[in-house]
Amino acid sequence: MTLPRNQKTVLITGANSGIGKAAAVQLARAGATVVMACRNPERGARAVNEVRAASGNARVELLGVDMASQASICRFAQEFTGSHARLDVLIHNAATFDHRLKEPVLTQDGLETVIATNHLGPFLMTGLLLDLLKASAPSRIITVASKGLIAYPFLDIEFDNLNGERRFSMQHAYYHSKQAQVMFTFDLAERLQGTGVTVNCVRVGNIAIPDERLAHLPAWMRKAYHAKRKFALTPEKMAETYTWLAVDPALGTVTGGYWDAPNVPARANRMAYNKHTWKKLWDVSAALTHISNHS
Repeated sequence: MTLPRNQKTVLITGANSGIGKAAAVQLARAGATVVMACRNPERGARAVNEVRAASGNARVELLGVDMASQASICRFAQEFTGSHARLDVLIHNAATFDHRLKEPVLTQDGLETVIATNHLGPFLMTGLLLDLLKASAPSRIITVASKGLIAYPFLDIEFDNLNGERRFSMQHAYYHSKQAQVMFTFDLAERLQGTGVTVNCVRVGNIAIPDERLAHLPAWMRKAYHAKRKFALTPEKMAETYTWLAVDPALGTVTGGYWDAPNVPARANRMAYNKHTWKKLWDVSAALTHISNHS
């Protein structure tokens, strides 16, 4: 798939490995200017060089951001808008899932790290870049959830447990944050109707995780991941859905979707369609991120 001659600018968070990096390669091959937003500068620089080499596209850039830090996100947005005249596609790929955490860890903003990184960070970044997205319209926002949410058919937003103050496990915190992203997608899509900015969500399935990302896990958990790998998608295969949502001309007005694969829609749990919860989540997220210019 190739882009029009007027090249698009695509921003991908968490792009130094996995699906994000694979999507960066695919979109760079398609002719986009790709900005890889990464937390670790050394790993980010190495990934940029690898994406340039694999794609044959020199228009691949690195910008640093820590999605758990609101100050870092604000600096990033200022730097991005100061150096880029347009933003055609924003892909919220970055996420955290650290099995080692047995209790909540708060960020410098006083927020539990998982919800801060996986939901509040994307919420804040979107708000800070929304004017540029609107000015670049038609443009697209892509969020990322998890197929693991299927195991949580009754999961709702726990407004009294956002910091894990009532109960905490890494798995619950992760899927709770991803449920928030699904609701954010549906809500933002409605709020942006008529602006030329579309919003869609990818439901990521079982992905093969490389051994180096499993080294910190106990032996029994590494064995479990090795067993799952036999049935897993490659990051490159999953990234095809990101690329499809980012550049397919047929999706110019498609918004508010939830997707397993190109042309394969998914269905969220019943709670995810509650508009009263959308509004409350929006208001709480705006208060926690101190932002008021979300449309």
